[in-house]
Amino acid sequence: MDLVTLVALCTIGVDPKVMHALVWHQSGGEPWSFTVPGEAEPRAFRKVPDVVAEARAVPATATIRVGLAGLPVPPSVVTMMTFLPCPNVATAARQIVQLRTRCEASGRTDVDPTLCALAAYRGSWERPDTRFAAAVRASVADGNAPDFDMPKDTGIAFRDVVLDLDAPASDVPSPRPSSVADDRERGWSSGLFPLPRASSGDLFERRSVAGPAAGSVQRDRKPNVEPRADNPAADGLFVARSSRRQP
Repeated sequence: MDLVTLVALCTIGVDPKVMHALVWHQSGGEPWSFTVPGEAEPRAFRKVPDVVAEARAVPATATIRVGLAGLPVPPSVVTMMTFLPCPNVATAARQIVQLRTRCEASGRTDVDPTLCALAAYRGSWERPDTRFAAAVRASVADGNAPDFDMPKDTGIAFRDVVLDLDAPASDVPSPRPSSVADDRERGWSSGLFPLPRASSGDLFERRSVAGPAAGSVQRDRKPNVEPRADNPAADGLFVARSSRRQP
């Protein structure tokens, strides 16, 4: 199965093109990978037992981002299921839907809720990653997120989606009246506002906000997972980054 088909099958409530771009910028399409805070590149592995063991060995104080969509989890709770592509993407989409609802409840009409949700998902509610969100938006508008076949041992099945829908959501708080009021009083996390204006042809709704157009900043930007020249060569444990694959 190719990456585009997988994302379309497993994404619920979010435009599959948005999730495809998110996966590309987060993991480069590597299902057996995770990102550690402070490291620019995901750690990618050939086999599930290897990635689970290495992820659980990360210090417990860190929150790592695992799998295709970079789900934020403590290392101690990592299991094989955490990395399975379909549940991973479906859970991420559900978190983005929850965050989008919270963004809409903030009362700010000058901000695209989907862009707001992506920034909060990749960063946090208090410290949103607006640069990542703008990069995802630019890839959606340009259609430059590549497609390629997924590894045959990813265990993709529709039942994974069904199982995931019954699983408890991650720590994404639901919008409550009190929290919404607090958000409005504080200007609702100034790190989220203002966000860049959407460019022509973008899937995201254009709104009147301050700041430079995302296209002028992000169009020529390489994906966040682009390998650096000083990366070590792949060995028997790590695998080459997806950005080096041929679609």
